[in-house]
Amino acid sequence: MSDFDALLKRSFAEAHEPADDGFTVTVTHRVAKREKAVQARFGMQMAGLGIGLAAVSYGLYALASVFGPELAATAGLELARVHGAMSGGPSVSVGGVLQSLGAGLTQVLLVAGAMTAGVVAFRNAQD
Repeated sequence: MSDFDALLKRSFAEAHEPADDGFTVTVTHRVAKREKAVQARFGMQMAGLGIGLAAVSYGLYALASVFGPELAATAGLELARVHGAMSGGPSVSVGGVLQSLGAGLTQVLLVAGAMTAGVVAFRNAQD
């Protein structure tokens, strides 16, 4: 301890502490009350988010149950058409193979393009 610190302590040794009058207790109580309120608000927000996600999931399930079988059947038919065009032997008329291939690949390319656009949009939303 330096001489200056010792001098300060001796000089103010008889100074009384200021009266607290419960100020610290009051501040501690209010801070605790605010923290509990913030915690309760966070819990309510999470509950609301859960309810919202459940509602959206239920709506998507309803849409998938209505349109899912039709989309699966269409995708199966298109894949069968593409497989038939690809597995068929060489044809004398090149136009017929290209026409079959183009008809089948059109929807496949549209779906692939939509999925790519979705991935790009998701990536941009993350940045």
